[in-house]
Amino acid sequence: MKSRNVVLVLALVIVAAACSPGSSASSVQPSGLDAAWRSASLSDARTGESFTIDSLRGKLVAVEPMAIWCTTCRTQQGEVAAALDRLNDPDIVYVSVDVDPNERVEDLAVYADRSGFDWRFAVATADVARSLAATFGDQILSPPSTPLVLISPEGEIIEHHFGIRRADELVDLFAANAP
Repeated sequence: MKSRNVVLVLALVIVAAACSPGSSASSVQPSGLDAAWRSASLSDARTGESFTIDSLRGKLVAVEPMAIWCTTCRTQQGEVAAALDRLNDPDIVYVSVDVDPNERVEDLAVYADRSGFDWRFAVATADVARSLAATFGDQILSPPSTPLVLISPEGEIIEHHFGIRRADELVDLFAANAP
């Protein structure tokens, strides 16, 4: 009977660990090699300007897969706004990429404007979303997990992270990796 209870407790611990959403201290290296998301043309939702993630080389680039309806995304973006205001560094570029296939560019522009966020917002095409998932796993397309990909000025992935980071943490992370 005692060994049965031990097995049951171990099983519950494993299930609980597998179901946990991650923490702000975790980071995961990408498993795939699909880089189409970096070279695909994106369009700034407010300006219509086309850009690619690769075209931002030379700057520290943070890519945040998100959705308008995602409350944890909104919380993270508030922290990002505070961090970017404190750093005020033109060599740090933040890009919020809407990965919800049902959301429109116009709605994303309104969301960014109403929220007072002044960085780039773009809607991911289906190809960009597939490429992100192929590179980082399906969780990257789950906005409530608050994914963040940090890319060095040389174009290397520094970190792939899930979980909300506070402004102080972001300031330290961005300042340590900015050109």
